[in-house]
Amino acid sequence: MNDYVVRTLIPTCVSCLIAVLAGPKIIALLRKLKAGQTEREEGLESHQKKTGTPTMGGIIFLLPFLIIGVIYSASHKEVIPILILTFGFGVIGFIDDYIKVVKKHNLGLRAWQKIVGQLIVTVIFALYVQNFTDLTLEMNVPFLGNTINFGIFNIPILFFIALGTANGTNFTDGVDGLCASVTVVVAGFFALAAMRYGSTGAEVMSASMMGALLGYLVYNVYPGKVMMGDTGSLAIGGFVTGVAYVMNMPIFIAIVGFIYALEVISVIMQVTYFKLTNGKRIFRMAPIHHHFEKGGWSETKVVNVFTTVTLILCLIAYAGL
Repeated sequence: MNDYVVRTLIPTCVSCLIAVLAGPKIIALLRKLKAGQTEREEGLESHQKKTGTPTMGGIIFLLPFLIIGVIYSASHKEVIPILILTFGFGVIGFIDDYIKVVKKHNLGLRAWQKIVGQLIVTVIFALYVQNFTDLTLEMNVPFLGNTINFGIFNIPILFFIALGTANGTNFTDGVDGLCASVTVVVAGFFALAAMRYGSTGAEVMSASMMGALLGYLVYNVYPGKVMMGDTGSLAIGGFVTGVAYVMNMPIFIAIVGFIYALEVISVIMQVTYFKLTNGKRIFRMAPIHHHFEKGGWSETKVVNVFTTVTLILCLIAYAGL
């Protein structure tokens, strides 16, 4: 019981407390920087009132996550790779947010600049894992109990998974509390999986992210006082990828991160169908959470349903460990 308290409950509670206490100060700073959200004119009418809400709020949960990571990094080999992907992607998101909302350049970073940045961070992650730890890029297969090693294709597959997951978490951040709530459940799954596998560093960091996001949700549940921005959503994508890889569980992202994947796929389907049919749409609006909003769902209902789906899928994934 003592080990469980130290590894899981303490990081969760400490991260949550730091996020709750730091939240008002960070929100005030973002207001001072005039880091306000700009909503698309063609977007949902109910979202127009969000214009001016401080963004880049991912700093609120990344701060305690970094503090816990620094404390545990010296004694747990899995922590530094997770920090590399989380904060590497987070920095890319921060630069994008800063250009858009502080410098008032609407486009932010170009798509190719983001991709190149994510590629560089992913390569650094892979090199660190292969040269400074005894971890591998092998993948456990759910329910079968065996592993797959793709050899020379491990790095390209890693990049595909990291980029896809980061885009998924980015698209999921479109409703107050949605991305954070879904990821609390995903982080909880990885904490339990790490406990089962004996991956202490992954357990600590998953617990820390879970607690930090719970603290952030104090300010982000509907109606949100702050938005995480790309700073937070891309960092979450890095976290999910990093923690999955240090436990050889990237295939599990397809199960526990189904909502992330659904958001990306809905956008790809919408854009492709729109171009092929000269303006017709499959969904009322993409990403898919907006489709349900257009159909009459409240933001709270979207969050509750998507989080419940994630919880069920995490239970299924846990059965497949």
